[in-house]
Amino acid sequence: MILDHVQLAMPAGRESEARSFFGSVLGMAEDEKPEELKLRGGCWFRLGTCVVHLGIDPEFTPQRKAHPAFLVVDLARLARRLESSGFGVTWDRSIPGVERFYTADPFGNRIEFVEDGHGLSQR
Repeated sequence: MILDHVQLAMPAGRESEARSFFGSVLGMAEDEKPEELKLRGGCWFRLGTCVVHLGIDPEFTPQRKAHPAFLVVDLARLARRLESSGFGVTWDRSIPGVERFYTADPFGNRIEFVEDGHGLSQR
C-alpha cells in the first residue's frame, strides 16, 4: 500500500496563507484542482510524490495531535527557513537516532518533519 495524499482542513478564505506556507516556505508546487472542486475552496500542493490537499471545513478546529510527517533531506535548513518565516519549530529527540521537529501551518495544524535517512522510515 502507498499513501496517495494527505488532506488537512483549513478555514474558509485563507488560501493565500496556505499558498505562502506550502508554496513559498515549503517549496511545494500548487496543483490545479478539478473544475468541479474549485468552488469548494482550498488548494492542493505537491513536491515529488508528496501530495497535500487543503480542504475547507466550516467548523474548522486545528489538529494539534493528529498530523502528517514528511521526510526531508536537510532538516536543519528547513527549520531555519520556517523560523525565519515566523513559524516556530519544536525539536523532538525522544526516539533515539531519529532527527525530527514539529511546526504548525498558518491554521494551527501540527506538521512533523523527519530527517531522511535518520527517521522512522528506516525502522
